[in-house]
Amino acid sequence: MNQNFKLLSLGALASLGLLGGCKQDPFDGIQSHERAITSFTLDKGQIGVAEIARTAADTSKVTVYVVKGTDLSKVTPTIETSYKATVSPGSGSITNFAAGRNRAVYLVTSESGETRPWVVQVKDYQSDLDGTWKVSSLMFQYFIGEGQSWGWNGTKSAASNMPDAAKEMDNTLTFAVTGVTATGNLTGTFTNNAGTDAAFGDFKQASGSDFNYKFRRLPKSSGTFLRDFTDNTLTFNPGTGQSKTIPLEFNADKSQLKLSFNVQPYDIDWNGSGAKQELGGAKFFWYTLQK
Repeated sequence: MNQNFKLLSLGALASLGLLGGCKQDPFDGIQSHERAITSFTLDKGQIGVAEIARTAADTSKVTVYVVKGTDLSKVTPTIETSYKATVSPGSGSITNFAAGRNRAVYLVTSESGETRPWVVQVKDYQSDLDGTWKVSSLMFQYFIGEGQSWGWNGTKSAASNMPDAAKEMDNTLTFAVTGVTATGNLTGTFTNNAGTDAAFGDFKQASGSDFNYKFRRLPKSSGTFLRDFTDNTLTFNPGTGQSKTIPLEFNADKSQLKLSFNVQPYDIDWNGSGAKQELGGAKFFWYTLQK
């Protein structure tokens, strides 16, 4: 190898190494104008995450929900702000919300020195889940030959393929919040009442084929629940062998609730009737509840 070329190559590599070691902060020399509260957490009683609303006006708002009866005269919030901003009173400072009708004002200052007042409002949590709900429909969705050109799917009432599923239609579910976890999620109790006929739905086909293993997803009788606000799910009987976690889906005015279960296994009997194939090919099953 040419010695001069070898020396030149080594020198070029050394220069590239020096350039790589001089990596600079792309924001160096640029002052941030951001002055927002990005997270606000109380040390006790808080339910869920704070609602943060930044308005076009100079004043923005944070709404925090707490368990009714929480002592707000001496609370210690943990506050996070936008990049290089500061807040006063600072994170960890004791605040008496009770003295200001459950309100307090925090001033956030950006790195550039601009300020924005934030009104923090603490409110008692009103549970949209609490109360008694009546079963208004029971539906399932099936897929036959999913992904195949010849396949088909549909949505049907559970009672159309399993007549005794209709016994579930006079059932009611009652929820009651009983407490809050350290992470702001709710615990409570539920009761599945069998209704005027004193019977729960039986998920069997008229021919006798038993599909309770797929569709009996909502626990009978009563138990406990955990409502997780991070992913908006409800877990029936948490920590037990009968535990079931499902998404909570409310309509706009919170008068209707959908409890949806992903039913498995996907076990189509190709020698069975069309109705039996639909039940074996069911993948989703849900209750619609009305308050």
